[in-house]
Amino acid sequence: MGIISIKPEERKPTALAFLMFFSIVAASITGSSARDTFFLTDYDRSLLPLMFAAIAVVMVAAVALYNHLASGKDLGMNITITSLIFIITLAGIQLRLKGIMIPVLYVWVDVIISISVLQFWLLAGEIFNARQAKRLFSIIGAGGSIAGIGAGYGIKPFVTKFGAGNLLIPTMGFIALAILFTWLLKPFRNTADKKPKPSRRNDEQTFRKPSSFNPYLKSIAVMVVIAAISSRVIEYQFKMTAAATYPEADSLAAFFGTYYMVTGGATLIMQFFITGFVLSRFGIIGGLLILPISLIVGSAAFFAAAGIMTVFIARFADQVFKFSIQSTTREILWLPVDKQKTRRTKPVIDSSIRSIMEGAIGILIFIIVSLEFIPTEKLHWLSLPVIGLSCIWLWNNFRLKNGYVNTLMKAIEQRRLNLDDVQFDVTDSQIVETIDKTLKDEDEFKQLFALDLLKPLPLHPFKKTLLNLMESGSLEVRKQIINLAGSMTDILDNDVILNAASGDNEASAAAITIAVDRSLLQLADSLQQNLSSDNEHIQAASAVGLLRMKIHKIEAEKILHDFLDVKDEHTTAIALYYLQASSDLLPNETLIELLPYPSFEIREAALKVAGNRHELSLLPAIISNLESSETANFARSALAQFPADDVITSLADSLSDDSISKSLERGITRCLEDYPTKNTVRILRVLLTRSDMDILVTAARSLLRIARSGNVPNEFGEPFLDEVEQLARRFYKLHLFHSTVSTQKNGMLIRDHLLYEQKKLIQVLLRLSILHIPNTPIESYIQYVLNNNETHIPFVLEFLDSSCNKEVRKLIVPLVDPDADTVSTGQELFSELPDSLDHYLKDWAESGHEWKSVLAIQCLLESGKNSILETINWDEVDPTIYLAQLFKDRTADNTKIPLTKFQIKTESTMYTILERTILLKSVDLFRNIPGEVLTHIAQISRAKLYDQGEPIFKEGDEGDSMFIILDGSVSIHTREKEIAQLEKGASLGEMALLDNKPRSADATAGQNAVLLKINQDGFYELMAGNAEIMKQIISLLTRRVRDMNAKLEAAGK
Repeated sequence: MGIISIKPEERKPTALAFLMFFSIVAASITGSSARDTFFLTDYDRSLLPLMFAAIAVVMVAAVALYNHLASGKDLGMNITITSLIFIITLAGIQLRLKGIMIPVLYVWVDVIISISVLQFWLLAGEIFNARQAKRLFSIIGAGGSIAGIGAGYGIKPFVTKFGAGNLLIPTMGFIALAILFTWLLKPFRNTADKKPKPSRRNDEQTFRKPSSFNPYLKSIAVMVVIAAISSRVIEYQFKMTAAATYPEADSLAAFFGTYYMVTGGATLIMQFFITGFVLSRFGIIGGLLILPISLIVGSAAFFAAAGIMTVFIARFADQVFKFSIQSTTREILWLPVDKQKTRRTKPVIDSSIRSIMEGAIGILIFIIVSLEFIPTEKLHWLSLPVIGLSCIWLWNNFRLKNGYVNTLMKAIEQRRLNLDDVQFDVTDSQIVETIDKTLKDEDEFKQLFALDLLKPLPLHPFKKTLLNLMESGSLEVRKQIINLAGSMTDILDNDVILNAASGDNEASAAAITIAVDRSLLQLADSLQQNLSSDNEHIQAASAVGLLRMKIHKIEAEKILHDFLDVKDEHTTAIALYYLQASSDLLPNETLIELLPYPSFEIREAALKVAGNRHELSLLPAIISNLESSETANFARSALAQFPADDVITSLADSLSDDSISKSLERGITRCLEDYPTKNTVRILRVLLTRSDMDILVTAARSLLRIARSGNVPNEFGEPFLDEVEQLARRFYKLHLFHSTVSTQKNGMLIRDHLLYEQKKLIQVLLRLSILHIPNTPIESYIQYVLNNNETHIPFVLEFLDSSCNKEVRKLIVPLVDPDADTVSTGQELFSELPDSLDHYLKDWAESGHEWKSVLAIQCLLESGKNSILETINWDEVDPTIYLAQLFKDRTADNTKIPLTKFQIKTESTMYTILERTILLKSVDLFRNIPGEVLTHIAQISRAKLYDQGEPIFKEGDEGDSMFIILDGSVSIHTREKEIAQLEKGASLGEMALLDNKPRSADATAGQNAVLLKINQDGFYELMAGNAEIMKQIISLLTRRVRDMNAKLEAAGK
């Protein structure tokens, strides 16, 4: 099998499937030759078109009966039972092969062929996935081609020796062989998703109705219908011309044998050398186009020059391409469809609908020929409708290709309900009643949820309930109602607002703001009294209100000045909150000073004020808040109030500043997704050339979200080939580096970082690859690839093959395919990439990246590569704490390392940061966290040696830290009862660190125990800025819950 690609684990099932298909096709060829010979020589051949109709009727009944009896049963058992029925019935017909039994045989052979082939491909679909199908179905299909050659070649000598009347005997023998191979294939079947699920009963019942066929299945049905009609017309032309040319039974049987041998040989060549190439080179569309094009050519030839040779060409094209590339492609089209749906609908489309159309065309041909609309000597006129239908077939195939891609997406998509898409109709009394009932619920959370739902809705149906809640609702509920309906005098009239404003709480403060908006001057005296209130919200709202009314200005200005003087961060934030609608009372200069203020509370409030001002001078200060995850969303909301072009210009100016921090650069890159314009796309494309991996990931995400907005579709019509090629080159370079460092004992952290960057690049490349079809659920696909999900990766690869540009496929598919030789592919695509470890280490040392630099230099030092160290341009290497610890005890030597440059004062510790990072990587909790992220944990951790028996913590102690055992052991116990003995690499105390609960047991050190302590405050700060740490914590907790569930389940048995 040197010319084909079969993995070792695929060889046996492929060989067995090959032999099984060989047996089925051999049975069909011998059976077809027998029935055609008997009918055309021993029966009235003018009734041939009526046989097509009879086949249709019987086929529909047979398939319906088969579906009814086979539903919910094992496919292998179904194949066995039906095959035994076929053998028994053929044996009975063989004994009485005359008169009416000849047309019975003609019909029954078609039923046998259709059901046997259908069962085989259903079985193959349970064994091979979509990716395997593309490689292997053409090989398996070649079994049928070889059967065509062998059976076709053998028919002539068989007929010469035994006579045409005994051709059914080998047919029965081949069917028996198919039963054997069915059971030999049983261990390789994947039947996990084939079992009927009660929860889907209604769906299944609905789907049985033809009207429930989705557009994709309808397109498949159109293809099958046109193929069936065209094939039957050509078959009729072929058989009638052959019967007229060879009137003797033996000569006709010999002709059919030769025909099957020639078509079998051609089909074999197609399967081995052309089908795989076409599907790999042109994708599914290439496989779909060949047959209709060939039928147009063949039918045109027969129409132009009717005769045995030209009709042979048409029939040859029909059979060769139908049973090679068309057959393979048709089966691939079914693979993304749900297996239960496939088992229900495939027989309907491939057998019932096909047979009905074949029957209908048979009757039509019989009428046309019998009434001599087209005399038998002018059968070539039937080629014209074949040509017309084939043109429609070509058009339908392009629809099929799009449907195939969409169905592939659905096959691996994890559906989620988007609450933003839920819409409520307030004319629906039931919806109004439900929301109103929720508002009246005693649960405050439910009331607030209902108020959230009311934001986009008319409030009149809920007026009475809202007014009641203004009297009896909680403080937060009343506050939200005032904010929701305060501008609507027909819902909350002036009396309601004035009554609410007379209180001394936050809801009253909100009502004061509304009263001032409505110019309710009768409130002025109350507001003056409020300036001395103990409630800061009342004070601030009243001061702002008086200044807006221009009453009692001096007293109000004094209060407001005290609030804005930042003596107390909380009161300043409160004042800013009530200044949102009164920005003229706050000078821009003061606001610019407050926007970057260290207090999150003040920055949040200042951003809300800035968003209402529309002053372009505020943009840089607002943009600076994109740096922090705490204020980024508030900054983006504020920027959304400004003209988009001005914001984009300011964002671009900030990005061009060389002194910009990485975190601000990432924040701006994220923010650009809010502005789907051509200019934004170009800025993000430039960012794809940056070296920082997080910038690349963020830029790709922003581009995808802009593509999904649909505002600038022309920007994504062509693939980002230059960017994809550049990023793919980086990936292959990383992979080549990984292959050179894989044998280095001291290269563990280098390999870790290489894998980390490769995973980032895969995410970027996959997102860029689908910008032209942005609604692809690519985040799910990325997780399948990163987790090496064996079930879904074949579908992802097939999706990429079917939907991406050829050049993009060439670059990306080998990175995703776990079976690809990535090193060889990288060297083939980018021959200039170096394969020297020394080159890569020197490149990293001079990269300007702190972590890469120290890892490379450490590797060079420990490997004794002094000659490489001498070539490093040390001016390109920045001094860091990592290098300071690395060079701390090193003396001057001939490596030309400027040791004085890297002398930074560091505290004396038991382990260096690098050593602590390596130790943390050995702990389950941190194993999947990249080393560069772990260095931050290493820097906040401290190692300590405990004496044997020394307590680490006691039951009831505050849980403010966790520990990693670097050496020795630790006993976990309650009083004298030991719960667990933890060894090196284990962690303890992490649960108390996460939930702030007291320690639940004692921890005592064993002999020579060395523990790494990580304090809570530093760990929380790191978790806030590093998603990888949070993901790993969630993974750990999830695993523990699953383990607990498993134990409980086991205990219950």
